[in-house]
Amino acid sequence: MDMIKIAAIGLVAGIFSIVIRKTNPELSVIIGLSTGVIILVMTLDYLKEAVDFIRDFAEKYSGVYGGVALVLKIIAIAYICEFSVQVLKDGGESAIASKVELGGKLLIAVMILPLLSGFVELVVSIL
Repeated sequence: MDMIKIAAIGLVAGIFSIVIRKTNPELSVIIGLSTGVIILVMTLDYLKEAVDFIRDFAEKYSGVYGGVALVLKIIAIAYICEFSVQVLKDGGESAIASKVELGGKLLIAVMILPLLSGFVELVVSIL
Protein backbone atom coordinates (compact mmCIF):
# COMPACT_ATOMS: atom_id res chain seq x y z
CA MET A 1 0.00 0.00 0.00
CA ASP A 2 2.88 2.37 0.72
CA MET A 3 4.17 1.92 -2.81
CA ILE A 4 0.85 3.18 -4.16
CA LYS A 5 1.15 6.27 -1.94
CA ILE A 6 4.74 6.85 -3.03
CA ALA A 7 3.86 6.43 -6.71
CA ALA A 8 0.85 8.74 -6.37
CA ILE A 9 2.89 11.45 -4.65
CA GLY A 10 5.60 11.11 -7.29
CA LEU A 11 3.15 11.31 -10.19
CA VAL A 12 1.21 14.27 -8.79
CA ALA A 13 4.41 16.15 -7.96
CA GLY A 14 5.86 15.32 -11.37
CA ILE A 15 2.81 16.61 -13.23
CA PHE A 16 2.67 19.68 -11.02
CA SER A 17 6.37 20.32 -11.60
CA ILE A 18 5.98 20.02 -15.38
CA VAL A 19 3.08 22.49 -15.39
CA ILE A 20 4.89 24.98 -13.13
CA ARG A 21 8.23 24.67 -14.97
CA LYS A 22 7.04 26.85 -17.86
CA THR A 23 6.24 29.84 -15.66
CA ASN A 24 8.51 29.36 -12.65
CA PRO A 25 11.46 26.98 -13.12
CA GLU A 26 12.85 27.66 -9.63
CA LEU A 27 9.62 26.50 -8.01
CA SER A 28 9.72 23.39 -10.18
CA VAL A 29 13.13 22.48 -8.76
CA ILE A 30 11.87 23.05 -5.21
CA ILE A 31 8.87 20.80 -5.90
CA GLY A 32 11.18 18.05 -7.16
CA LEU A 33 13.55 18.28 -4.21
CA SER A 34 10.74 18.44 -1.64
CA THR A 35 9.04 15.44 -3.19
CA GLY A 36 12.29 13.50 -2.95
CA VAL A 37 12.60 14.37 0.74
CA ILE A 38 8.95 13.43 1.41
CA ILE A 39 9.38 10.06 -0.29
CA LEU A 40 12.64 9.47 1.58
CA VAL A 41 10.92 10.21 4.91
CA MET A 42 8.09 7.83 3.96
CA THR A 43 10.62 5.02 3.45
CA LEU A 44 12.61 5.55 6.66
CA ASP A 45 10.80 2.73 8.50
CA TYR A 46 11.76 0.30 5.74
CA LEU A 47 15.28 1.66 5.76
CA LYS A 48 15.50 1.01 9.51
CA GLU A 49 14.36 -2.60 8.98
CA ALA A 50 16.95 -3.06 6.24
CA VAL A 51 19.73 -1.59 8.38
CA ASP A 52 18.76 -3.87 11.29
CA PHE A 53 18.79 -6.90 9.00
CA ILE A 54 22.15 -5.93 7.54
CA ARG A 55 23.60 -5.37 11.02
CA ASP A 56 22.38 -8.81 12.18
CA PHE A 57 23.66 -10.43 8.99
CA ALA A 58 27.07 -8.81 9.38
CA GLU A 59 27.33 -9.89 13.02
CA LYS A 60 26.30 -13.45 12.16
CA TYR A 61 28.66 -13.98 9.23
CA SER A 62 31.57 -11.62 9.87
CA GLY A 63 33.49 -14.39 11.61
CA VAL A 64 33.04 -16.73 8.66
CA TYR A 65 33.79 -14.15 6.02
CA GLY A 66 35.37 -10.91 7.13
CA GLY A 67 34.37 -9.12 3.95
CA VAL A 68 30.66 -8.95 4.80
CA ALA A 69 30.96 -5.61 6.59
CA LEU A 70 33.05 -4.22 3.74
CA VAL A 71 30.53 -5.35 1.12
CA LEU A 72 27.72 -3.76 3.11
CA LYS A 73 29.67 -0.49 3.35
CA ILE A 74 30.20 -0.54 -0.41
CA ILE A 75 26.47 -1.07 -0.98
CA ALA A 76 25.68 1.84 1.36
CA ILE A 77 28.14 4.09 -0.48
CA ALA A 78 26.54 3.15 -3.80
CA TYR A 79 23.03 4.00 -2.58
CA ILE A 80 24.08 7.28 -0.97
CA CYS A 81 26.01 8.25 -4.08
CA GLU A 82 23.09 7.40 -6.38
CA PHE A 83 20.60 9.37 -4.27
CA SER A 84 22.92 12.39 -4.17
CA VAL A 85 23.54 12.25 -7.91
CA GLN A 86 19.81 12.10 -8.67
CA VAL A 87 19.08 15.06 -6.38
CA LEU A 88 21.82 17.08 -8.04
CA LYS A 89 20.58 16.19 -11.52
CA ASP A 90 17.04 17.16 -10.52
CA GLY A 91 18.43 20.49 -9.36
CA GLY A 92 20.11 21.03 -12.71
CA GLU A 93 23.62 20.51 -11.37
CA SER A 94 24.71 17.69 -13.67
CA ALA A 95 28.37 18.78 -13.60
CA ILE A 96 28.52 18.44 -9.82
CA ALA A 97 26.50 15.21 -10.04
CA SER A 98 29.08 13.67 -12.34
CA LYS A 99 31.86 14.59 -9.89
CA VAL A 100 29.95 13.02 -6.99
CA GLU A 101 29.41 9.92 -9.12
CA LEU A 102 33.11 9.73 -9.98
CA GLY A 103 34.03 10.18 -6.31
CA GLY A 104 31.69 7.34 -5.33
CA LYS A 105 33.11 5.04 -7.99
CA LEU A 106 36.68 5.78 -6.92
CA LEU A 107 35.85 5.22 -3.26
CA ILE A 108 34.20 1.90 -4.07
CA ALA A 109 37.16 0.87 -6.24
CA VAL A 110 39.60 1.59 -3.41
CA MET A 111 37.43 -0.20 -0.85
CA ILE A 112 37.10 -3.32 -3.00
CA LEU A 113 40.88 -3.84 -3.28
CA PRO A 114 41.15 -5.92 -0.06
CA LEU A 115 38.31 -8.16 -1.26
CA LEU A 116 39.96 -8.57 -4.63
CA SER A 117 43.26 -9.41 -2.96
CA GLY A 118 41.59 -12.01 -0.74
CA PHE A 119 39.83 -13.54 -3.74
CA VAL A 120 43.09 -13.83 -5.70
CA GLU A 121 44.80 -15.43 -2.68
CA LEU A 122 41.94 -17.94 -2.40
CA VAL A 123 42.17 -18.86 -6.09
CA VAL A 124 45.96 -19.23 -5.90
CA SER A 125 45.69 -21.45 -2.82
CA ILE A 126 43.16 -23.70 -4.57
CA LEU A 127 45.39 -24.06 -7.62
